Amino acid sequence: MTTAPNNTWTSDAIRRGDLESVKQRIVAESDYLSSRDYLGDTPLITAIGYDCLPLVEFMLDHDADPNVSVEDGYTCLILAVESDSPDSDAIVGLLIEAGADIHFAGINGGTPLHMAAMRGKIDKARRLIESGARVNQRKEIDGSETPLMEAAFMGNADMVRYLLQHGADPGMREVMMDRTPLEIAQAIAAGPDLTVYESLKSEDFSVDTAEVLADLDLPPEQARMIKDTIDNLDMAENYLENSQQLIQNGDHPTVIRILSEWERRS
Repeated sequence: MTTAPNNTWTSDAIRRGDLESVKQRIVAESDYLSSRDYLGDTPLITAIGYDCLPLVEFMLDHDADPNVSVEDGYTCLILAVESDSPDSDAIVGLLIEAGADIHFAGINGGTPLHMAAMRGKIDKARRLIESGARVNQRKEIDGSETPLMEAAFMGNADMVRYLLQHGADPGMREVMMDRTPLEIAQAIAAGPDLTVYESLKSEDFSVDTAEVLADLDLPPEQARMIKDTIDNLDMAENYLENSQQLIQNGDHPTVIRILSEWERRS
C-alpha cells in the first residue's frame, strides 16, 4: 500500500463542506476512488471517518471498494461500526449492501461484530448478525475471544443479553487464561490484580520502537504517533488505569448476573 504524503485533498474538501467537488472528481477521474492520501486512506475510508453519509453513498454507487486493504486494521466496516455518529448506522447498512466482508478480521484480529460487542452497539450487532455474521467467531490474535467475551470484558450488559439470545455460547473459553465470559466479567469486577501491577512495575518493558516500526509500512505521521505512544507508555500504570476505567464504565455485576442465570438454565 502506498501513501501520498502531501495529499489531503479529500479530507480538506469534506471539512469545508465542498462535497460537490468530491462528487465531480469521482465522476471525472476513474482512478480517484482507488487513490491514497497522506494516511494511506482511500476517499471512501476518509468519508467514513468523517461520517459523511452522502459521500459514502455516492462513492459506493460509483463502485468504491468497501473491502479496500488497510494497514491499521480499520476496515471500512469496522471504522463505521465503531463510530458514534447518528449516520453511522446507515453507513454500516450501505457497506454491507455493497458487499463489505462481515467476517474479515481487522484491528486486533477482531471482526466488525467484535467491535460492535466491545462498543455496545446493539443496532449494528443486529444488522451484522442478520446479515450472517458468525456470533461465535474468535479473534485471530490475543486470547481468541468471541464477541460475547468482549462484551463481558467491557461490562456491556445489554449486549451480553442480546448475544446470548442470538446464539452466543457462554461455555467457550479464551485461550490465554482459559476463562469463560462469566469468569472474565468476574475478574474485571474484582478490580486490578496487585500482583500483576507489582510485576509490571518491577519488569523492564523498554521497547526498541525503531525495530518495531521498521517492520511496518506506515505513513510517517502515523509512525510518529505510534513511536510517541510506545516511548511514553508505563505498563504498570496503564494496567491500573485501564482496570479502573473498565469498572467505572461497565456494568459487570449485571453481566455476571445475566451469565450466571443463563448458566443455571442451560
